[in-house]
Formats: sequence, C-alpha cells, structure tokens
Amino acid sequence: MSANGWKGKLYWFVEVVTMLAVLQLMWIGLTLLGLVVLGISPATVGLFVVMRKRLQGQDSLRSLTSNYWATYKAEFINSNKIGIILIVIGYFLVLNLRIVLKINGTFGLLMITLMVMISILYAVMVMNIFQVFANYELPLLRYFSASLLLSISYPIQVIGSVMGLYVFYRGFLIIPGLLPFFGISVSILFLTWMSSQIFRLKGESDGSFQVEEVK
Repeated sequence: MSANGWKGKLYWFVEVVTMLAVLQLMWIGLTLLGLVVLGISPATVGLFVVMRKRLQGQDSLRSLTSNYWATYKAEFINSNKIGIILIVIGYFLVLNLRIVLKINGTFGLLMITLMVMISILYAVMVMNIFQVFANYELPLLRYFSASLLLSISYPIQVIGSVMGLYVFYRGFLIIPGLLPFFGISVSILFLTWMSSQIFRLKGESDGSFQVEEVK
C-alpha cells in the first residue's frame, strides 16, 4: 500500500508500531519457550536478524516473523553456547567484585578500578556480541574478540548506543505500560541502526576482520 501526505505517514507509523509490538511479543514467547535461560539468546539473535532485514527494506510482517522463527530454530544451539559463556563470565565477575570490595587500602582501590574497567568491557561486549553473531559466521570464541574489537574501534557508536539506551530507559520509566510491548524491540532496532554503518565499512574485510556476511 502506498499513499502520499499525512495518510501515508500515518500508515507507515501504524505499520512500524504493529511490527515492533508483534516482534516484542514473539521475543517474549520464544524466550519462555526456551525456559528463559535457553530461550533468551536465540530469541535475541533472531530479533537482531529481523531488525537488520527491516532496515534493509523488508517490510512484510509475515516474512519477518517467519524469518524470526526460522532463525530461532537454526541458531538455538550456537547462540546458547554464547549465552552460557556470557552467564559464566558474568557470574565470576560478580563473585570477584564482591571479594574485591572487601579489600582495603591502595591495593583494594586498584583492584576495584580494574574490576570496574573489566565490567564495562563485559557490558559493551554483551551489547554487541549478538549483533556480530547475527551478521557474521565466525568461530565461537572469535565472536567475543570481534565484539570487543568493534567496540574499541568505534567508541562513538558505543557511546551513542549507551546514551540512546539510557534515553529509552528513562522513557519507559515515565510510561511503563509501553515496556512489555516495545522495550526490547525498540532497543534492538536502535542498536541495529547504530551498528549498521559499522558493518557496512570495507575495513571489516581488510585483514583485521576477515569474515563474510552470511546471515
């Protein structure tokens, strides 16, 4: 359907809102389907994949939901490998942070500073790793190094992503009723849009990031 003027803009707005709500509900349903722990990683990867397709011009909701389900099934095991590793790393970070907080003196301050820096890198890696997974075929452990490499190489995009997520967070605090319908889908659409320019750069194939886009 095509229309000009305010009718066309209204139709586009309703279409986008509907898409975001449907994909959000699918994310919730697929996460629960995997009993949360085993469902959240493939559900998140699938959402990144369909958001990338949406930004590339695919606007059929039926096609997007079909791709979402297909990606969820295809990447269930591999994405969970990443998710489990992230959970283990996060667990040890929290455990070590609790231990470091009990250390007094200059050494304790240095250890706390080190742990905070590592925690920031971990948070950034979590924010980017599923985007890398959704775009590229890599050996398992390289997803972690690639997500960190992209974050360090493009700090402006990382800072912009964090600031944008904070704005969304404040907005959902003001209107919490929107969170169940748009919280995850809007955030992932924003992150996908922020990273789209990075993944299009030719520098990714110059030897430092030798992969082909296959997903």
